[in-house]
Amino acid sequence: MVGDRWMLLIVRNLVLGPQTWTQLREGLPGVAKNLLSERLKLLTTDGVVDHDGERYGLTELGRELEPIVFALADWGERHFLGPPDEEDAFRLRYLMTSVRRKLVGEGKPATLQLWVNDDAFWVRLGPNSTVEQGAMNASTVTRCTMPGIRALLFTSTSVDELEETDLLTITGDRAVLERFRGSLRRG
Repeated sequence: MVGDRWMLLIVRNLVLGPQTWTQLREGLPGVAKNLLSERLKLLTTDGVVDHDGERYGLTELGRELEPIVFALADWGERHFLGPPDEEDAFRLRYLMTSVRRKLVGEGKPATLQLWVNDDAFWVRLGPNSTVEQGAMNASTVTRCTMPGIRALLFTSTSVDELEETDLLTITGDRAVLERFRGSLRRG
């Protein structure tokens, strides 16, 4: 059901929430239009993906694949990826899916709205920590650019220094952003 080429990549791209056909195509460079349509039809028929007219999203059955997708990503990161280079190109949604994969659930609940350029991600910290794409009400709002999110996630530069150098701005409880950063498992 999910072993054919592109199937798990489609699932990966839907982990953070629903996407349109166009967004899926943009996130899967190299997939032929007809093949993407065929794969989405199969995933929908098999109950892995739901289609509400314009957007595709994971069903409950599809969400059960998240740990499998994350285990494959952990394996690939452990054996084939080193730390990112400055010139590495990032697809923000892939980066935030990796953040969701590495987010450790613990502590009391808190929310963080993370804006990277014009893209919003909602981070819920606590026993059921998660990341989803979209804007929600949050106790802390952080705005940054790609260099800012890279510095936040991949360097040990303090949050104060990141803010002083205009790599990010924080509104609300600064401790929530620090906690988010500390909740990411390394390696």
